Amino acid sequence: MKNSIVRHKAIIALLVLFVLRAALPQNASAQEKLAILNIFETYQSEKGITTLEASEAIMKEYGISHFKSIIFNDGRKALPAIRKAMEQDKKNALKIKEGFTDGSLSSGYYRLATPNQALNRYLIFKMGKENKVTLLYIEGKLSPDELTELLK
Repeated sequence: MKNSIVRHKAIIALLVLFVLRAALPQNASAQEKLAILNIFETYQSEKGITTLEASEAIMKEYGISHFKSIIFNDGRKALPAIRKAMEQDKKNALKIKEGFTDGSLSSGYYRLATPNQALNRYLIFKMGKENKVTLLYIEGKLSPDELTELLK
């Protein structure tokens, strides 16, 4: 009888753990969707936009598990939303490098925080001539130095 009660308590405890685990986010990417990813989703099919998304199979050689880019031929319409998303995402950035032209953000490099130390997430922003805007989102095992070398 005593063993039966202990076994039932153990089963109930395990069930509670499974229910809690299923209800809680499993990692930071599930917990916190980056605001900048909404920019990719919102504008990807609009005219004057070029997007590229590459899978791990293609980028594995570079230590990249996810790569997204979006280029706006004329980013003026999207720029307020882009800047707002970057402000939100950079709050937890580990490293920030920004460039300004006439008081406005013209380039940005952000190494974003992640719960997995083996995984790095980067956000790169560039405002070019004639309002051309480029955004890159890169996720993978590549280090900041490897990313810098890759972007040269």
